[in-house]
Amino acid sequence: MADKNKTKTARQIVGYARLNFHMGMRQGKNLAVLLCMGCFLFYYFGGIREYLAASRQTTGVQELFLTVMNTQYTAMTVWAGYLLVICDIPYSEKGIYPYLIRTSRKKWLLGQIFYLLLISVSYFIYICLVLAAVIFPYISVCYSWTSAFVKMLNAPWRCGIENNLSFTFSLIKHNSQQIVVGRQFVLCLFASWMLGMLTMAIHMLWKNGPGILVGAVALACDYLVTVVLDAIVGLRYFSPLTLSRISALSTSVNDRFNPSFSYACLFLGGLFVVSLSISIWKLRRYEYGR
Repeated sequence: MADKNKTKTARQIVGYARLNFHMGMRQGKNLAVLLCMGCFLFYYFGGIREYLAASRQTTGVQELFLTVMNTQYTAMTVWAGYLLVICDIPYSEKGIYPYLIRTSRKKWLLGQIFYLLLISVSYFIYICLVLAAVIFPYISVCYSWTSAFVKMLNAPWRCGIENNLSFTFSLIKHNSQQIVVGRQFVLCLFASWMLGMLTMAIHMLWKNGPGILVGAVALACDYLVTVVLDAIVGLRYFSPLTLSRISALSTSVNDRFNPSFSYACLFLGGLFVVSLSISIWKLRRYEYGR
């Protein structure tokens, strides 16, 4: 009996996540964001494809992903796209009432959390698929740093690449590709899940408030910390999107000025817990209809 109840609960949570996917995909805004993001990445990294074709070299999709998420301009663009996709969470269409009658508010909240995790993973997988399409068929599947990637970072103008590429060489020198890529993906998931939960909490407190405000503040803080006040290293400890870039963190145990990977995960996780607590507190009094 207990197993049947658990299975039923899991199905209901997945059902809410699936309903959110349908609601999100019905919004032309989200489809337009994904299309524009794909066009942007094709344009920005077009020079890399030309270089790989001319030199007959290959590079990994995961290496380009690191470049995207650690170059200021591209990282802010990718995060802006994600924030536009989730700025309406939680969806509060009238069609949700039949689901609520058969389930509960607690399961609805769990469904929203599961949806935010799925949309975060799906969004970054989409980014990787676009990057794979950009450099196809010059894709490397090796798990070590490719020479083409190192050359492009060291002197992109010599490779005919006009756009800026940024990454910390000390990470390449002292860490394996699997560790760096794995940590970067974890940071992206922590940051995206936290931003989605925080947006949802704000909407539950202020129903008609601008959800995009959360993203605008996060992007502004990142720009302020990394461009305007970049000399004040201590500010990096409190900027969520800055902490989502592995190149902004300490590269070794001797680096005591920059935040560590563990601190970044704890800080982003802490903000997620705070946002979740707000959502739980507001859950009983939350009205779903518009």
